[in-house]
Amino acid sequence: MKITDEMQIYHILQNLNSLEISYMEYSREPKNFVKYETYIEYFDNYVIRSHNLARFYFPYSFTPDMVIPKYVTDLEEITDSANILTGYDFSVAKQFNFPNPIRHKCNYYTVIYLMEGSGSLELDTESFSLNPGDFYIVPPEVYYALFTEPESICVCLNLRHSYVSAEYKSIFLEDAAITAFITKTLESGHAMTYLAVHTSNQEHLRNLVLTLFAEYVNRDKYSNSVMKNYLSLLFAMMLRDPHVQIDSSVKVSRTDRQYQEILDYLKQNYRTADLTSAAENIHFSKQYVCRIIKEKTGDTFNTLLMNIRLDMAQQYLADTDFTLENIAYLCGFTAASHLSKVFKLRNGVTPSAWRKEHQG
Repeated sequence: MKITDEMQIYHILQNLNSLEISYMEYSREPKNFVKYETYIEYFDNYVIRSHNLARFYFPYSFTPDMVIPKYVTDLEEITDSANILTGYDFSVAKQFNFPNPIRHKCNYYTVIYLMEGSGSLELDTESFSLNPGDFYIVPPEVYYALFTEPESICVCLNLRHSYVSAEYKSIFLEDAAITAFITKTLESGHAMTYLAVHTSNQEHLRNLVLTLFAEYVNRDKYSNSVMKNYLSLLFAMMLRDPHVQIDSSVKVSRTDRQYQEILDYLKQNYRTADLTSAAENIHFSKQYVCRIIKEKTGDTFNTLLMNIRLDMAQQYLADTDFTLENIAYLCGFTAASHLSKVFKLRNGVTPSAWRKEHQG
């Protein structure tokens, strides 16, 4: 069954809620949701089988002939090979609204989004009530149990550790709070357990998650790339809202927040920005701006600004057919020759050679 729009997938998620309720209420005997056979029996429902709706929960269909453990708790951890398709950097899944959630850990990051209803997230030392619009990021190797009430719609995005490690700056747009959290989770022996992004559950966020879900279940050509772009867009739309609240098991320092202000200004005004304009707009002294940048990156203000301009030049080279002269102007360089010189110094190749290699 091909999913054509976000409303279709929303109605499917609602219908799956109804099937879950029916399965629990009309069974002849109480169900044991620790046993795998309970889920196999649920997936054997005619509606689920005929429309291949099991893919809304797992990338691989449960069948009676599969060799699987008797109990879900028999697994030491849930691995990405079981929950993320080969060739994909992450998966999307509907959360079961079944009782007695099982405490478990994964070797991948999980982004939990409560779209509708209510629920709770239980960690070893903390418990959180989930409200519509809440996003919780749980890192690998953290034990948790996720419970959602019947008729709730909760979506989980399961991100490979390797994907987050390599691309977290582009996924989370170098937001200070999320970056501090992710970098901590990449350290061995870290104590990070969660990061929460509390939104007002605007319609455009709901629709983006539904569109992302549709892209995943359709599994069309280039789906992995499209999904990654949607994920970055989702966090961009979240983080640009000044009313969004972020809290986590790692606290963001004042210096981190101030550096984020500087970075945001430079990324928005890279063509015309200089030290004087940055200091005036952020209301810091020029000396303080330089000190914050040095403390956070080890670089000077000019080096940071130059790298931002070069990053933008790379995007123009890869995504457009603009001349080098136009790109130099758009990125704040005095001339194409200046751009060519500093580009080769940083990347080891000329802009034209880099474009030839990276332009599709």
